[in-house]
Amino acid sequence: MEFARLIFAGILISLLSNRVAAMAADLPPCKFKAIYNFGDSNSDTGAISAAIFPRQWPNGETFFRKPAGRVCDGRLIIDFIAERLGLPLLSSYLDSIGSNFRHGANFAAGGSTIVPQNKTIAESGLSPFALNVQIFQFDQFKARTSDLYK
Repeated sequence: MEFARLIFAGILISLLSNRVAAMAADLPPCKFKAIYNFGDSNSDTGAISAAIFPRQWPNGETFFRKPAGRVCDGRLIIDFIAERLGLPLLSSYLDSIGSNFRHGANFAAGGSTIVPQNKTIAESGLSPFALNVQIFQFDQFKARTSDLYK
C-alpha cells in the first residue's frame, strides 16, 4: 500500500511540474538588470576560494577548463538562473580581481549558515560568512556603488 502511494505521489508531482513548466514558458521574459545572491555552497561562485582556500584542480575543469573557485566541476543553479535571465555569470563579491559587478554580485559562501557564528573558522570549521555577514557585505557594496554613481 505504501509503495502505491509513493508511485501515485511521483506521478502527481510529475504531472504538476510539467504543467508549471508549460505555464512558465508562456510568460513574457523577465527584464532584470542584476542579481544579488545570498547563500551557501549551493551557489558559492568563489567566495571561499578567494577568502580562504586557493582555486584548485579539478574544480571547474569540465565547464570552465580551469579552476573556477567553486567546489564543484561545473555550473551552479545560480549560473542557470543568470543565463535564463540573459545576464552574465555572477562574480563573487570577495573575488574582486577581474570581476564585473554591473549585473549583480554573489555574496554566497560555502559552509555558510543562517545562524551567526560564535567561533572562528579554526574552532568550528564552518564558513565565517553567515547570512548576517553576507547582508553586511551587501550593505557595504550598495553604499560604495552609490558613492561611485554620485
